[in-house]
Amino acid sequence: MRTTIRPESPLLRRNLPIGQQAVQTLADQFNADEQLWESLEPLRKLQRTLHSRMKARKRRELDLLDFAKAQVPKDCIGGHPAGGHSL
Repeated sequence: MRTTIRPESPLLRRNLPIGQQAVQTLADQFNADEQLWESLEPLRKLQRTLHSRMKARKRRELDLLDFAKAQVPKDCIGGHPAGGHSL
């Protein structure tokens, strides 16, 4: 049985210097968000067709709302709260 390692796997990051590991994590998150955004393109095209008279600003808000709903919830286990302080 072959083991496949995904590019965003922590196994690939452990050989990087500590400072570069954080940068690589951010790059992985960006790439995942970009892939999700592109996967929602057919939905955006359909919405623009159905609601052709909607203003651009409202369309953008709807796009961002759909993107936020489609994102995987951020896991906060093992990390620090938003303020950066440990409890």
